[in-house]
Amino acid sequence: MTQLATQSAMVAIDDVPLSRSHWKWTVLSGMGDFLDAGSIVAGGTALLTWIHAFHMSTSIVGIISAFSSNGISTAVGALVAGFLGDKFGRKFIYNVDLLLYMLGALIIIFAANAPMLITGYMVLGFAVGADVPTSWSLIAEYAPKRSRGKLMGMTNIFWYIGPIVILLLALAFNPLGIFGMRLLFVALFIAAFITYILRRSLVESPRWSAAHGKSEEIEKMEHAIGGHIDVNSTIVSKHYGLRDLLRGKNLRKLFFIMPIYVLWGIPAGTYGFFFPYIFKTVGASSTVTSDLMEILYFGLAILSVVFVFMPLNDRVNRRVLYATSAFCCGLAFVIPLFAPISNPVVALANVVLFGFGQGIGLWPLQRVWSVELFPTEIRNTSQGVLWGAMRVILGLWSLFTPLILGALGGFKAVALLMALMFAYNFIVGGLFGPKTGGKSLEEITQ
Repeated sequence: MTQLATQSAMVAIDDVPLSRSHWKWTVLSGMGDFLDAGSIVAGGTALLTWIHAFHMSTSIVGIISAFSSNGISTAVGALVAGFLGDKFGRKFIYNVDLLLYMLGALIIIFAANAPMLITGYMVLGFAVGADVPTSWSLIAEYAPKRSRGKLMGMTNIFWYIGPIVILLLALAFNPLGIFGMRLLFVALFIAAFITYILRRSLVESPRWSAAHGKSEEIEKMEHAIGGHIDVNSTIVSKHYGLRDLLRGKNLRKLFFIMPIYVLWGIPAGTYGFFFPYIFKTVGASSTVTSDLMEILYFGLAILSVVFVFMPLNDRVNRRVLYATSAFCCGLAFVIPLFAPISNPVVALANVVLFGFGQGIGLWPLQRVWSVELFPTEIRNTSQGVLWGAMRVILGLWSLFTPLILGALGGFKAVALLMALMFAYNFIVGGLFGPKTGGKSLEEITQ
């Protein structure tokens, strides 16, 4: 069976207009991002409370962050689910990961000491690592080719909404002390439970189904969006495995996307988990102040995704969007090199430039490129490898972030490193970003 035949058979999916079903599936898939970012920010918001309640040292803080949703446990979940999602389907992962997420949330809710807390974060992180890469693969595989960026942009919005909801709840629960922090994870448990129930109506990926001859799943897709897919012409006999990801053109694509992926993930993950810790360390007046600043940060990112990225990314040169975005993010961390972040104007400039700047293209396009560049048969595996690498490196970075803040020049040392990371992304993504807009996944991966 040839790639050309598969490409022809997917025309019904690629050229169909966006429908309510597309948006519904994207919302349900995007809840993985809500739960991911929500758990990261809940962990960061509660961090100061856990430190005082359980008398945790700086090294314990580093361990919690390293093995939380922000780090290594997420990497393990992504690697395991990446392989299993390609072998058994995207829905298979969905039937398991949110159950683990709820278990992790329960452990944190009832945590009586630091070891319980670490265990809860590890389980939660594993579940997030399994869910989010699978969600992105699924969305890319049912999205029309001229709307793929728009639908993927929705996952960014959910990644930003999650923290805003958690931060608003944190403001409301702040007077309750440690009990209020536990309630944040109660909210995440409830969100995961509702998502688990609603996701039972999700379709399996039509491209994965076609590659594995699952005609009944393709028929469900046809019924939902219209059009006709010739199942007999879509069965792909070629076997793919991890070795195919690590050689030839797939390896070259991996070498392009992985560094910019990791060098985005470190600043974003550091901000997500350590924001309250950073701003308290450099002199923020209160936890409420840092929460409000963080809400502004995520709110601005939503605005740029909605009003810049989603309308433009499928119609204009994506390299321009990416370079503009990386420049804004880099500038956000250059400014604190020349003035203290404890200065309200500097702090506000950092939050505004990094928040609004990232949504223009840097974070959304890395999601889009990461799912577009690899064949369906190893798409989930590639996502697992990318996510795994990013979260392992972020986890190791998180081990030392408290030490850097406390001993190596404070926020300026962190800001310098982040500015250099965005400089790399500006150059590489702006000059060499793949021109994939408006193309089918099969055209891109030929």
